[in-house]
Amino acid sequence: MKQRITLVALVAVLALGLTGCGGKEKEELRQKVANLEQQLAKATSQLAEKEAGMASMEASLKEAQDEIAKVKVERDKLKAEVARLKKKTGTATRKK
Repeated sequence: MKQRITLVALVAVLALGLTGCGGKEKEELRQKVANLEQQLAKATSQLAEKEAGMASMEASLKEAQDEIAKVKVERDKLKAEVARLKKKTGTATRKK
């Protein structure tokens, strides 16, 4: 009877020991998961910031491209005006 109680007590201690190890491993895994979740949240935040920065840069690029297009149109108008004036001046010079 005494051996049986000792055996049951030993089994109980071993079971608690194994459960404790599993609990420690579970806690380590929970901590790792928590760390990974924090890293993911940080990466997601950084990605959102970079996407916002990219959208701003794309808007600036579009504005610059629009301005370049306006300048090219104005340049072409001025070139045409210069050509017209040269032609007009050349014609007036020949008449003299």
